[in-house]
Amino acid sequence: MHREPLIAMMVKRLGHVLKLQGSADSIAIDASAPLVGPQAVLTSLGLVSFITDCEAELAAMYDLEITLVNEKALSRMKSPFRTVETLADYALELLRDGDGVGS
Repeated sequence: MHREPLIAMMVKRLGHVLKLQGSADSIAIDASAPLVGPQAVLTSLGLVSFITDCEAELAAMYDLEITLVNEKALSRMKSPFRTVETLADYALELLRDGDGVGS
């Protein structure tokens, strides 16, 4: 799996969730959009939907069962959920290391 297609998929999923939240028109949807923190573009529920959508898309596209929210992610000093880019990099790290991945 390559980084750019993964980011593109995640940006698409982000746009879908923002549309469901009713805020897609007022927010720039790109790979650097903040997912958590004071400037987060998603609500808490929106973040959960986004993450599960990404996990489901990875399962459908690549036949990979990956868990993005895990102890490794939650114990980091810098959250992998900061932006789409950091989440994509984290997903690639999980795939590379075999952590959080089942099939």
